[in-house]
Amino acid sequence: MTDNLDPQSGDNLDQGAGEGTEVYTSSATEVFQEGAFSWKENLNPDLKNAPFMQKFDDSKEGLGKAMESYGNLEKLLGHEKVPIPKGDDDVEGWTRFSKAMGIPSKSEGYGLPNMELPEEIKGSALNKERFAEIAHAHKLTPSQASGLWKLYNEIGIENYNKAMSEYEKSMGETVSRLKGEWGDTYETNIELGQMVINKFSSDEEMSNYLTAVLSKDPRGIKFLAKIGDQFAENKVGEFQMKRFSKAPEEAMEEINKIRNDMNHPYNNSKATAKEHDAAVDYVNNLYKIANKANG
Repeated sequence: MTDNLDPQSGDNLDQGAGEGTEVYTSSATEVFQEGAFSWKENLNPDLKNAPFMQKFDDSKEGLGKAMESYGNLEKLLGHEKVPIPKGDDDVEGWTRFSKAMGIPSKSEGYGLPNMELPEEIKGSALNKERFAEIAHAHKLTPSQASGLWKLYNEIGIENYNKAMSEYEKSMGETVSRLKGEWGDTYETNIELGQMVINKFSSDEEMSNYLTAVLSKDPRGIKFLAKIGDQFAENKVGEFQMKRFSKAPEEAMEEINKIRNDMNHPYNNSKATAKEHDAAVDYVNNLYKIANKANG
């Protein structure tokens, strides 16, 4: 017969068991206690004490966050890895980086499109070959270079249109002011001014430049109109009287030319007193210059 163990020991034999058979039960051990969960206890000391592991609590929630972080890392490492160049002189590093980013080996590789520009600004705009060289020097990707090229031209066109709008507005104000001052003679005076520009311009480019510059301000238009009026009234001699920087030989040649010109105010009896006196002063100054050669 088998003796029963002390009931206070916590261990008992099943009274219904057959003779010689012991059945062990436990009421104190093998019991899960809340709060005893620990996943870090199963890690090796180096991993357990690593700085990055301190971000995660030693709990079920901490374990879940650690697994989530690992999953994100797996996704990141699944992408193609591009080495970052160590500096501007890291030729090999920049070569690898450029290849990975699709940067062409030569500036021609960007294949920038032609842009439609106003004819007036084509000569001053940066051409696409030069732009591509700049983009390549700064290691822009094809999409960056193409986007910047398009934006650059759009800004140029926008600035041109703005300048033209302001110019047209200014010209409108100038025309209105002169029409109010000149009345019916406005068109005639404008033609006289343009005649002066065309007469003294060496080519069309110079003519266009002078017209654009002098016609922007009423003072410029009046100046041209006044000169044109002098030509129309055959009073060009008045301009000759104001040129004193001549050599003695040139002065004597000018004197002879004037004395032989019966229409010149110096000889013309129909000239006004003012014109005749100015012509006389001019010829007297020419004599002074000519006499220096004999002085």
